Amino acid sequence: FKMKNKNTIIGIVVAVIVAAVVACIFIFSNNNNNNTTTNSNGNQENGNSNVSENKDVDAIDNDDNYYVSINGKKFKAGDKISSLKEVGLKQQDRVLSEKVKKNTYVIGAGSIENAAGNRVISLTPYNPTDDTITVADAVIGGCDVGEYSYSKISKDVLDLNIEVGGIKLGDSLEDVEKVFGKTDSVYTSESLGYKKYTYKSKKIYRSYEITIDKDGKVSQIYWKNL
Repeated sequence: FKMKNKNTIIGIVVAVIVAAVVACIFIFSNNNNNNTTTNSNGNQENGNSNVSENKDVDAIDNDDNYYVSINGKKFKAGDKISSLKEVGLKQQDRVLSEKVKKNTYVIGAGSIENAAGNRVISLTPYNPTDDTITVADAVIGGCDVGEYSYSKISKDVLDLNIEVGGIKLGDSLEDVEKVFGKTDSVYTSESLGYKKYTYKSKKIYRSYEITIDKDGKVSQIYWKNL
C-alpha cells in the first residue's frame, strides 16, 4: 500500500511538473506571438514612417532629379559637360586635356565659365566608360552652385536663372521640403549662420546638399550622382 501510495504521489508530482512545463511553453509561445505581432506592427509603423522617408529617398534616388537648368535649358547627370556651350558657357581651357581614368571623377576640374571668363558653376567631370578619356569628353557627375550666403552670389550666376533638381537659388526651406521632404542631417555653422541640409541616397556617391543662409534663403546647391 505504501509503495502504491508512493507511486501515486510520484505520478502526481510528475503530472504537475509536466503541466507546469506545458504551461510555460504555452505562455512563452504566446509571448513570442505577441512580440511578433508587436514587431509586425512596429515594422509596419516604421514602414509607414519609412514611406515618408522613402518618399524623400525616392526623390534622391530618382535620376530625373539630378540636373541643372540654365536659362531654361536642362543638363542632366550623364550629359557631356561640353554641351553647356549651348547656353554660352564653357569649361576652363587649362583642364580640358587632363586625363580621367575609367569609372572615376576629377575634383577641382569642374569650373564652368561664362563668356567673360567668370566662374559661374562647377560640374564634376566623370568618366563612366572603361577607357581613359579627357576632361573635355567627360560627362556631368556632380553640380555645385552658389555661396554660403545668397547675398554673396554674383550677378553673373543669378542672371543664369539656375534651377537644380527643382530648387532655385533664393528658395526657402519649405520649397526644398516640398521636393525632398525633411531630413535629420543638418549642419549648422555658428560663425556664418547657414544650415546645410543633406539628403543621402541608399546608393553610394549619390546625394544632395542644400545650404540655407542666415536669412532663410537657398544659397548653395550641391549634388553628386556618380
